[in-house]
Amino acid sequence: MNNIPELEKLVSIRIIQEDAEAIYSLLSSERDSIFVIEIIPYYALFVQSCQEYMGDNFFPEEIALRIKDIRNHIKSYSEAFGKSKRKIASIDQEQDESFKSQLRFNFLKSWNIHLNLGTYWTEDHHVIGNTQQLAAFLDAKNFSDPDLGKKQYELGYQIRSFISSVRSGLSESLGQPMVNRAATAIKIKYYYDINTNNQNSIFVDNASKELNLFYLHLLCNMNFVKCILRPLFPDGNTWVFRVEYVVTYYTFRALLRLKNYCENNTDIVADTGEIDEILSKGNDLFQSKFRNCMMHYNLQDQGVLSLEHIEKPFFGIIETCFEGMDYQTYLSSLHKMSNRMIVFLEKHFNCSSIELKQL
Repeated sequence: MNNIPELEKLVSIRIIQEDAEAIYSLLSSERDSIFVIEIIPYYALFVQSCQEYMGDNFFPEEIALRIKDIRNHIKSYSEAFGKSKRKIASIDQEQDESFKSQLRFNFLKSWNIHLNLGTYWTEDHHVIGNTQQLAAFLDAKNFSDPDLGKKQYELGYQIRSFISSVRSGLSESLGQPMVNRAATAIKIKYYYDINTNNQNSIFVDNASKELNLFYLHLLCNMNFVKCILRPLFPDGNTWVFRVEYVVTYYTFRALLRLKNYCENNTDIVADTGEIDEILSKGNDLFQSKFRNCMMHYNLQDQGVLSLEHIEKPFFGIIETCFEGMDYQTYLSSLHKMSNRMIVFLEKHFNCSSIELKQL
C-alpha cells in the first residue's frame, strides 16, 4: 500500500483494536479490588482517546464527564507545582475530616488518633497505591458513602460495555489479535495506614506534608505500572508500553514543575540537582511528534509512519520518529528512565523498615 493517509488510518484502528484486546483480557481475569480501582484511569485514557478519534460521545453525560475527569487525573501533578500543592492539601483535609467523622465518640476527634491515609504495597515493600489518590480521581470525599459503590459500579459497567463493543465490532472486519499474558489473577495483599497530621516513620525527610504526599502519589503511579501492570504481560505489550510512557512522561513533567517552583520559592526544598539529572535524560525520549501519537490514536498527518518500517514492532513508529532506533532499544531506555525516577522517589521513604499488614 503506497497510500500513506489510508495506511495511517488503518494502523490507527489496528492499534485501538490491539489496546482494546489487552484491556479486555484484564477485565476478564483480574478481580482484586485494589487493582480494579487503580487501573481505572488507564481504562479511562483508552476510552476517552477512542471517543476523540471517533469524534463522538457514547456515554450518558454524567458518565462522560467522569471518564474525562478520571483521564485527566493521570496528568494532574504535571501542572504548576503550586496548584498541585493546593490540590494535595485539599484532598488530605477532606480525607482527614471524613475519617475523623467516623470516630464513634466526639471527644476522640480532638485527639488526632484517626488514620486518614491508607497505602497499598507489594510483598517486597514497593508502595503501589494510596487512598487519597484513589479519592482524588474517584471524587470520593467519603468512602463510607453508600452511593459511592453504585456510582463506581455504573462507571465500570459503562467502560466495560464500551470496550467490549469496540473489541467485537473491530474483530468482525479485522480479525481478532492475539494477546499473550505472562500472569493472571494478581493479588495486592499488603497495606500500611497512617495519620498525615503526625510525624511518620515512613517519610525520610522532615519535609512539608504536601511534598511528602506529592512524592508518594508519583511513586504509587510509577510502581503500579512497574510492579503490578507490567508483570501481567510479556515485555513489549504495546498497550502497557503506552501506559508506561504516559505515566513516565507526566512524572517527568511533575518533577520539572517541582524544580521550577523550588527555584522561585523558599517554602519547599527539594534536591533540584538530582531532578536536573533525571530531566536531562528525558528530553530525547519525549520528543513531541512521538508523544502526540502516544497520547492520541489519530496518526493521520502526524509523520510517524513510513513504508520502510511498517512491518516492524509497533508498526515502525519508533524507527520513524527516532532515526532508526528500534522498538526494544527505546523500550529499554524508557524502563531505565522509569527506574531512575522510582529510585529518586523511593529515597524519600523508609520503605523497607515499615511493618506491613495483610489485607
